[in-house]
Amino acid sequence: MRRLLGARARRRWVHLILGGALLMPYFLLASVLLSPLTEGKSAFTSLPLTLAAYGIAVPLAAVSAPLFTLVRPLSVTAVRTLCGVPGEQLAEGPARSPAARGRAAAWWTLHLGVGAVVSGMTLAVPPMALVLFTLPVVGPGARARLGMDWFASGAAVYAAPLAGALLLAALAQCAAVAGALGPPVLTVPLLPAQRSIP
Repeated sequence: MRRLLGARARRRWVHLILGGALLMPYFLLASVLLSPLTEGKSAFTSLPLTLAAYGIAVPLAAVSAPLFTLVRPLSVTAVRTLCGVPGEQLAEGPARSPAARGRAAAWWTLHLGVGAVVSGMTLAVPPMALVLFTLPVVGPGARARLGMDWFASGAAVYAAPLAGALLLAALAQCAAVAGALGPPVLTVPLLPAQRSIP
């Protein structure tokens, strides 16, 4: 349980949500770029458009990262504070060489891309679980309005809270796995004379 919800796992979860927040400007720009093709639909209300905007936003983040000198210092500070990576294993200051800028951009893109997925799950799963928890105590009409017809009657309606609990457990597991993958990537030495960096 500590691996899923302990202090370290929670801090890494926050680190991923920070990545999702940092992807939002790129996502909004991608939504604007898609708007002439969407016939008035929004990327916030259409799953295909959300995925399309995400598919554009992540490469935008990758391409623009080398242009910003603060990408590496921001990433290093977040990783040191939230992921528990020792400071001596992280390079300091802006990336100067093309190789360093490439590594910083790769980490930035990975952080934002994975963080956006975990952030989206974090926003969507708890409300869905709450709805599932309440289904046994609401009437069939309310279940139909919520689009929960598959839990409309019989024993299925009493399985809804179990489904909600499983969703929450799956979210915690996904966040823990995604959060645990980052620090080992950062601590692999690049060369004997170099320190690893995001």
